[in-house]
Amino acid sequence: MQNDKIFDAHIHLNDDYKYQDINIKQVLNEAYQNHVGAWLCASYDLTSSKKAIELSEEFDDVYAAVAIHPNNVSSYDDLVFEQLDQLAKHKKVISIGETGLDYFYSRKNIAKQKDFFKKHIQLAIKHNKVLQIHIRDEKNLYSAYDDVIEIIKGLDHVAKVVVHCFSANEEYAKKFLDLGCYINIGGAVTFQNAKTLQHAVKAIPLDRLLLETDAPYLTPHPFRGQINFPKFIYLTALKVAELKGISVEQVIKQTTLNAKKLFIID
Repeated sequence: MQNDKIFDAHIHLNDDYKYQDINIKQVLNEAYQNHVGAWLCASYDLTSSKKAIELSEEFDDVYAAVAIHPNNVSSYDDLVFEQLDQLAKHKKVISIGETGLDYFYSRKNIAKQKDFFKKHIQLAIKHNKVLQIHIRDEKNLYSAYDDVIEIIKGLDHVAKVVVHCFSANEEYAKKFLDLGCYINIGGAVTFQNAKTLQHAVKAIPLDRLLLETDAPYLTPHPFRGQINFPKFIYLTALKVAELKGISVEQVIKQTTLNAKKLFIID
């Protein structure tokens, strides 16, 4: 893909709820016309993992990630990793994700979340895929971030890691950077109340940043509250450029170069 086009490093074109009646080809064509060049379709269960691969086969510029989202671990046993292992062999699968820890809704299944997270890490290492980490906690708490960092530090060998939809503060950004992680920035950075995140983005080196939509969720301002579409990622790029005091062209070029280097794509 061209360096003047955005690589959307995390999107759910395989979403079976909000995108159920959406013409994906039309949506991608609109994005092409708004500075977007390629997409990484992240997954949240076995069905969406298979769908992500199907979409990657249908569209040249769509790549796939396979995984079980932490909120869905209760629906599976360890046998699911045999299926994920087979899916990860597909040539268009460039990432394992999204996986991680989510304490926002419940802390009842933390042990299983951690177990599945570790198994996803091993899967990423085995197949030399980039790990896409989802981290979410209760408001103003960071225990999920601490637990993820502890797990990563405790491994002898860590896969290449991207922190999906980073929403913590500068302190945690630096902790992940020190571990060699890349950081995905999504539409939340455009929100008027996202001062902590905006401050963190200023401190993250441009050569460690990626852009994402997380569409159909987390729609950037001024369309917040509506369904998110791939074309809106340009608004996120504009905000990052504003925060860093550089041109949006610089943001697009460097984040795309980062993605091509990390995911080993042309």
